[in-house]
Formats: sequence, C-alpha cells, structure tokens
Amino acid sequence: MIEAVLVVLTKAHPGREADLDDWYTHIHVRDALRFRGSVTAQRFCRSKDQPMDLPDSFDWQCLALYDVFDAKRFSREHWENALTSRMMVTTAIDDSVLEDYHYYPLAFRDNDPEVTHSGGVVLEQLNAAPGQDQALRAWYIDQYLPGAVKRPGVKSAGLLMYCTFGQMIPTTPSYRYVGIYKVDDANAWQGWRGIPELASAPCVDQSTARITHWDRLTGKLSKDDVQNPTSEALAAEERARARMGTDVLTGGIEKLGAA
Repeated sequence: MIEAVLVVLTKAHPGREADLDDWYTHIHVRDALRFRGSVTAQRFCRSKDQPMDLPDSFDWQCLALYDVFDAKRFSREHWENALTSRMMVTTAIDDSVLEDYHYYPLAFRDNDPEVTHSGGVVLEQLNAAPGQDQALRAWYIDQYLPGAVKRPGVKSAGLLMYCTFGQMIPTTPSYRYVGIYKVDDANAWQGWRGIPELASAPCVDQSTARITHWDRLTGKLSKDDVQNPTSEALAAEERARARMGTDVLTGGIEKLGAA
C-alpha cells in the first residue's frame, strides 16, 4: 500500500549534467531503494514541449517520483545514511535548493491498471486561493479529475497533498498540492494548454499555478530490481561508482530535517 509519493526536482551545476545523470540513475536511485520505506522509483527529464510558458527561474532539469509505503522510515534512512558510504552524493548536483517532498494521495484513477505506464508525466503544482483549501479538494476530486483523466493519452491521474508528517527536509514547498498525470502519448501534454476549467476555478490560486511536462528518462525501478539486479545493472552501477570516485559531497547534512 502506497502511503506517499516523494516528488524530487533536481538540477546539475553547469556542464555537469552527464555526471549528475549517471550518478542519479545508476547509483542514487539504487541506494535509496535499498532503504526501508520505499517501493519504486522512476526518473523523468524536462520536455522541450510545455503546456505553459515557464519563467527563467524554473531551471529544474529532472523529476523523480518515488512510491513510498512508510514516509517517516524513508526519511529517517536518509538522515542516518546521507553522505556516508551507503549514500554518497556527487558534487555535480546543485543542492543550493532542495526540492524533495512527500505528497500524500487524496484521489487516484487509472484507466487501465493492467497496462504498464510507458510514457511521461504532466505535473500540476497548485495552491488554494485564500481560505479555499477544502473547496479546492472537493472541486478537484469531484469535478476536475474525472474529466482530466479522460484526456487523450492519459493513463492515470492522482491528486496529492503536502503535510508536515514524515518529511525529509525542514522547509515547506511552494505548492501544497500536486496533480500527477502519467501519460502514454507524446502529445498528451497538449490537453493542458489553456484549459478553462482550471484557469477559471476560483478555488485555485491562479497566480502560482504551474503545469510542466516531463519525458520518460528511465523505466520504473523496484526494490526487487535492486535487491536482485541483472548482471547488466550491476555492471552499470559499478562503472558509475568507479567514474564518480571520491568526487562526492562531504558537507551539507544540516539541510536534512533531523541533522
């Protein structure tokens, strides 16, 4: 049973994109899935096709989604092991701002649970208008989500909410709600261009609403995949660790909540 989804946005220091990608895909995700509390993880990269204009300040390059069955345990594992041999962190990552938050599901629909998701993600990041949190949740679950999940190319849809329980870092995200739409059609993102039902909803803070489109970067990796790796996956991890060597962070643990 999934308790939360850990939503992680990352970016590399300029010129270090390949180093970050190699570390995150072949080392970091596997280290995280070895911890108790997690189930699966998958990575996505920012698509060139976006449903809305994004400000220059939005410089995140990759998105990772972790299915978590025990958020508190998963966070504690990070507090106890980050920057040790059990979770080394490459210097390629720009950790000046951490964007790692557990969001807890409020509603979920899957158009075909028997079919594996093979595409990208449309991510809605939303806040309620002042005093409208309850109204936003009711409107989204009862009216908006049932229609949005029927858009062409959408496989599944979920509304999730941030709360302070089980968080990994001591900061508060800019968005209290996320809508996570898994899509299997490369053009599905166009269903979010100028959508009047969202743009006209009085319960949504329109000044902060953000919608982004992310392309599939890796397949979904499970805890079982990590505990029982293929020879190819094991070789890729060993190669990535040799490439990274000692080029790892040695400070910054104070950025985690229980440090």
